[in-house]
Amino acid sequence: MKTGTLLILFALILLSSISQAIAETNIYKHVDKDGNITFTNRRIPNSEKISIASYSRNSEPGPAKSQSNGNAPRVKDTTQKERDTVRRQILQKELSAEEKHFIDTQTHLDQFGDAAEASNPHEKVVQLRNKLFQHQRNITALKKELARL
Repeated sequence: MKTGTLLILFALILLSSISQAIAETNIYKHVDKDGNITFTNRRIPNSEKISIASYSRNSEPGPAKSQSNGNAPRVKDTTQKERDTVRRQILQKELSAEEKHFIDTQTHLDQFGDAAEASNPHEKVVQLRNKLFQHQRNITALKKELARL
């Protein structure tokens, strides 16, 4: 009985020390010359030690969270309207390009399907259909975004 109790007590102490060691692990953020970001528990030259609490959902509000509370700097209405106009123009250009790509892909798929019925190169048809679906999805997303403006 005493051995079992001691064994359980030892296991609990071991588990608590392991969890504490894991919680106190240092995390380092390293940005290489190409701009790739690496997070690691090993010290890398030119890396910075970061606080895990700063990445926690339960941490104090940082600058991004405080701006959503109404503390963000105000932009003049005319400036915002100009930005919205430029944004709308960019989205409309993208929408036109996606619609053109959609039509081109559809035409290519129709031509490819007619000419290749005898040999039926299935892989190319599937690729074209996937591309067509992707263009359709982009068109839908762009229209949705334009509707929000």
